[in-house]
Amino acid sequence: MNQINLFIELTRLKKPIGFMLLFWPCAWGLTIAYDFSNNLNEYFFYLFLFLLGSILMRSAGCIVNDISDREFDKKVLRTKNRPIASGKISITLALIYTLTLCLLALMVLHRRSYKI
Repeated sequence: MNQINLFIELTRLKKPIGFMLLFWPCAWGLTIAYDFSNNLNEYFFYLFLFLLGSILMRSAGCIVNDISDREFDKKVLRTKNRPIASGKISITLALIYTLTLCLLALMVLHRRSYKI
């Protein structure tokens, strides 16, 4: 359970503003461009893919940011307790998490390309 909490903290899933800032422009663009005389299930399917892609890529970006800023984060009061800066998660494990999230996002993109 502790590893799950560290992963949630590492990917900042408790702070949804980041992935929502990625998702809303996608949702608006889809809504403007979509032909609503077609099946609405397809619209909601794409909306779900955009949401999932936003969450996955923002989470991977947070990990990459924490890896690159780990020395700086150790010196800042607000960020010194982040999992990588505090040493709770190793760089190797963080890279594995990042690659896993990116592969999942690639699967979302691949699924989307066949649906169009």
